[in-house]
Amino acid sequence: MNRPSAFARMACLLLLVLPFAAAAQEANQGFLTVRQIMETSCAACHDWAASYEGLTDPGRVTPGSPEKSSLYTLVADDSMPPGEPLPVTQKNLLRAWIVAGATASESPIAITVPEGTAASAPAQPAPRRFNKVKFHQISGFTSGSLFLAAGAVGAVQWGTLISAGHAERERLGIDEDEISSQCAAYIGDLWANPFHQTLRWTHVGLLSAGEALYLYNAVTGIGMLTKDRPGLTPQDLHRYAFFTHATLMVTEIVMGMFTTSAIHSGSHWTMVGVGAAHTAVGLAIPLVIIGSGIAINGSLRKK
Repeated sequence: MNRPSAFARMACLLLLVLPFAAAAQEANQGFLTVRQIMETSCAACHDWAASYEGLTDPGRVTPGSPEKSSLYTLVADDSMPPGEPLPVTQKNLLRAWIVAGATASESPIAITVPEGTAASAPAQPAPRRFNKVKFHQISGFTSGSLFLAAGAVGAVQWGTLISAGHAERERLGIDEDEISSQCAAYIGDLWANPFHQTLRWTHVGLLSAGEALYLYNAVTGIGMLTKDRPGLTPQDLHRYAFFTHATLMVTEIVMGMFTTSAIHSGSHWTMVGVGAAHTAVGLAIPLVIIGSGIAINGSLRKK
């Protein structure tokens, strides 16, 4: 059997080594890697951490002087991020980036280990872990979608009851202002049938699931609060949307009880008026949640 030539052996070795060399190169992509670390570890609480301008604000970074840069000193002594300090490799990369002038270049940074710090392997991008920002976004839009679905189911049920009631009134030849006990009994029976009870409890179930998820979402939001800034910011709108949601949700529950009462009593105009208000409030809730989420996401992308 012929043995492979020295050239062939070298070519095979290069094919094996090159992917690892490329990976090592990608592990240190200058500011790109710094931004990845900051977005993963800091952007959950600080919106400025998602942009070059925010990270290099003179109040945070003094190019060439990491010891005078709070962005570095706070992570160097493990004050930030709270609960889970950055690995030494990432601290060293951040320090080296500031020493190199804190530029936006994506060229690899020459990392010099400060005295008294153990040498370590080349810095790697921040490991994948629970991301509060992503969870907050996904759970917020999911809860908004559940509320929207609940509103759609409620609107279908209300519209079906109104349409069926009108059809029964016309069959009996009764004027709209002279609703009889026959109509009330018909609507009551219609409300109690399996189809409408399924719609009712689907509506309640979607509302309950959306509210439970939204409340848990609010807990993560409280943990990401930042200092208030002058003027009306997208963050302010997002916070105000939470309180607006709470008000609308209480109103929705009250309207729901009134609507149920109107159905049982057979009060035509009460059912129409309260039912319309209940539907409008129900559809307003997801619009507030989803709208505020879009506003805050748009502001973060601009940074």
